[in-house]
Amino acid sequence: MNHFTKITILTLTIIGSTILDAQTYKPGKTGGLYRTGDEKLDKGWFFGIGTTYMLPYSRITDYTEYTDSLTNTTYSENYAAQPKNTFSKSFTTQFGLFLEVGKFKMNGKRIINYLDYGISYKWFRGGENFSQTSKINDVEVAYTTTRGTFSDHALSGNFNIGHHFDQSEKVFFVNGLGLNLDYLLITSRNGGGVMPNKAHEFPTSLIGEMHYFFGVGFKTKKRLIIMPMIETPILALYPFNHIVSTHDYFNTRHRPVFIKIRFMFLKKGSTSCPKVYNPMGIDPMNQKE
Repeated sequence: MNHFTKITILTLTIIGSTILDAQTYKPGKTGGLYRTGDEKLDKGWFFGIGTTYMLPYSRITDYTEYTDSLTNTTYSENYAAQPKNTFSKSFTTQFGLFLEVGKFKMNGKRIINYLDYGISYKWFRGGENFSQTSKINDVEVAYTTTRGTFSDHALSGNFNIGHHFDQSEKVFFVNGLGLNLDYLLITSRNGGGVMPNKAHEFPTSLIGEMHYFFGVGFKTKKRLIIMPMIETPILALYPFNHIVSTHDYFNTRHRPVFIKIRFMFLKKGSTSCPKVYNPMGIDPMNQKE
């Protein structure tokens, strides 16, 4: 192999390596001329606290009628089941405690750049007001009401992926989809009226769903991010109830909504950690303002 051939091979090798490096590395604002796409990384543990809210979904009615041909008398019954709403006298019974703990990761990728997973405790609470109106020849002769209440405690496993983007150096938004698998540890269902030829329905002990979440993150001066969030199921996976993401209670359905504040503790070395300067004045990363 002559000297020219060796130089040609070496030149091609250097050019090929440069091309591969250009595909692997991306220009960065800090930390040198080039950085990897994964260099921007925030990760750590989180703890969340908030409330569950069983959003009233639909009002159910039924009607029966019977006419006695001998006496020409018409008997009718009107039934109505209404999920208890926040305008009722004891609206606080629709709210329950929500707790969560887990780990999160955010990187600099363009599309899916947010991930978290963990376990949570959910307390589902709510009720249903039921009424029955009896009439004879369209004249009301009786009116009765009853109330059904429920209180379910669940342990849940959660996995979320999504996209986050910075609104400023201190504020960012995140939204995405996730999966949750809930197991009802303790259930309590009391009272409630019954529609004609229709039995009460309740959630199964094991519930699998896809959900949507949205949050706004606020970066503090310490290794802490505070993020208010809202979450609700959008697709039932188990049992597969015609993809309905609301929960059956008595005669009506309710939509779980989770409103929470998440405290995210950044691991040392995360991108969003506050900068610490050398007290001797040495600044090799050129981070001084």
